[in-house]
Amino acid sequence: MKLMHHSWKNKQRDIDVTQYVYYINAYHYNWHKAIELIIVLRGNIEVSIDNQHYILEEDDVILINPNVGHATLAKTPESVAMLIHLDPIYFQSYYPNYRLLHFTCISNSKTRDDMRFNKLRKLSVDMMKAIDAKTPPENIYFESLLHQLATTLVMYFSPKEMSSTDIAGHKEKTEVVKEIIEFINENYKQRITLDDLSKVSGYHKSYISQIVKEQLGINYYDYLTRVRLREATYALANFDDKIADIALTHGFSEVKAFNTTFKKSFGKTPSEYRGYLTTGKVLINMLKEKTYLTEKEYNEILKQKQKDNLPNYDSPEVIEKETLVNQNSQYIKEIEKALHDTLLKIKKIQ
Repeated sequence: MKLMHHSWKNKQRDIDVTQYVYYINAYHYNWHKAIELIIVLRGNIEVSIDNQHYILEEDDVILINPNVGHATLAKTPESVAMLIHLDPIYFQSYYPNYRLLHFTCISNSKTRDDMRFNKLRKLSVDMMKAIDAKTPPENIYFESLLHQLATTLVMYFSPKEMSSTDIAGHKEKTEVVKEIIEFINENYKQRITLDDLSKVSGYHKSYISQIVKEQLGINYYDYLTRVRLREATYALANFDDKIADIALTHGFSEVKAFNTTFKKSFGKTPSEYRGYLTTGKVLINMLKEKTYLTEKEYNEILKQKQKDNLPNYDSPEVIEKETLVNQNSQYIKEIEKALHDTLLKIKKIQ
């Protein structure tokens, strides 16, 4: 059974790519050095990043920059996403300070059908088809698709260069949050306060509140609650355990609080959720590890999109000449301004 998970490396060309299609499951926080592009193929997901909270619907796209803590959560059963990880070293031949690049790329209901997002989706699907290349022509074709994807990103979502100080500060905060998250994940069944987290991290509790909010988009207690809910959903799959016992052993003071919080988060009470599990439709979301789609499951999703005649995965149009002209005009204006400033400096010296 072929799973939709592939990697591609070409050291001579600074290419290191991982691409896969998987089920978004319980709340999960992570960070890494790669640029991450997420495309929602089915369902709705929640993404917390940079002190922002996003609800992404089917066909939405979001890019997460390197070393930025982020969290994802499925808002509907069997939500599926395609994910691409690209090591930013890919850009070092084009941008001297490639480690400082910061993209802003996220679609919403008003923009998801724009040509630029259509291009990203189509190129990503084509890459998935070609990534399992075996012959030289196939290898060249896959890398050409990757170059087109990168071109689309830098052309339509021009990266800004962050300062090295901002990057260093970001990494420091990420490390602090990493330590806090690990502590919560290991001790979620116990009562955890900001004072506890202050002792663990060595930072003042007001600073902890600030950076957790910045990194996760939610405060530490909300994250703690989500971890408890995540672990409780795993426990609900064991039908021998009573719901009241699951509530108490997963950090909730009483079953009523567990029921209220669970329904607020998932739209169902624990008992309704457990009943839904018996249908076998959401068992996949109970797994703690990433669950990748099979090739058959993935192709069925694409066939359904074709059947629905959605424009989102049509072949992208060739980049309009007007866009290139506009960009060239902008470059010319920047050069003219730089020359003008230089002449003024020369006159002052004279």
